[in-house]
Amino acid sequence: MDVTATRNKQGDYELEIGPVTLELGSQVVAALQKVIDERLNNSDAQESEQLEKKVKAYKMLATKMAGVDDRIVQQFAPRVGSAQLVTMVRLADGDALRKKVLKNLSRQNQRQFEIDEAEMGKITYQHACAYMEQIVPLIKQAAQEQKALQAE
Repeated sequence: MDVTATRNKQGDYELEIGPVTLELGSQVVAALQKVIDERLNNSDAQESEQLEKKVKAYKMLATKMAGVDDRIVQQFAPRVGSAQLVTMVRLADGDALRKKVLKNLSRQNQRQFEIDEAEMGKITYQHACAYMEQIVPLIKQAAQEQKALQAE
């Protein structure tokens, strides 16, 4: 939708939003600009706060994956993408998950994982959240399998 703003002959602003035209006085435009600025600045703080919460939750989830049985990791690791696996390993506290993943991959997949990990560089919070959101169903399935193994 196109939005255009112009001044008419009386000095008022005309704001065209698609087929709708609004006439606004300069005080209204100033107030509108102030509200938009506040909302944009506020949303940045809110978004970053929500992002921090998500990353914290994903860190806990990744750290818990280090305690999963080796058989489950063997089934889980090949089903996720390399970027997702590297992200999960990086989010986990300590080196336990990395060691577990490497231990349960074939030699060729171990080398590929190490190459992927080296090539990935830094991961932003946004990318980490996107990758983790994609594999949460698989993590839930792994958790259910772990519960079933413990029940035996």
